[in-house]
Amino acid sequence: MKVSEIMKTTVYSVRSNDPLSKVASLICRTKVSGISVIDEGKIVGIVTERDLLKAMYPSFEEFWEDPTGHMDFEYMEQRYEDVSKKKVKDHMSTPVITIPPDTPIMKAASLLIRKHLRRLPIVKDGEVVGIISQGDIHQAIFAKECALHPE
Repeated sequence: MKVSEIMKTTVYSVRSNDPLSKVASLICRTKVSGISVIDEGKIVGIVTERDLLKAMYPSFEEFWEDPTGHMDFEYMEQRYEDVSKKKVKDHMSTPVITIPPDTPIMKAASLLIRKHLRRLPIVKDGEVVGIISQGDIHQAIFAKECALHPE
């Protein structure tokens, strides 16, 4: 089975200069956990729920200057407004690992496992045409088994 057979073709995206608040809004509205960052038609990064949460924690320098002040987790939660104004480019994951649509799903699964990723953008002729997640692969592989043994 190829990734083109199970990939999601709706790909949500932002630009690298967009504020993180746009990513947070997209994640909440669409119920996806990662958003592609596309500039001038090319994928340049991915920003995830994890990236948003990491942005709310103090930097090493901030923690070093005031270790006890940065242990206040309620304060960190209130920092969201400051974080939401930051730019996507400062918190996105790069470089982006992509695969073509004709990639076998087990090869995609191998890449996800080896690189500790949760999703892979699918690129054809330089354009993002889909995205595949660990869950998509899991559903495709085990769908037959689940149908054979319903509860």
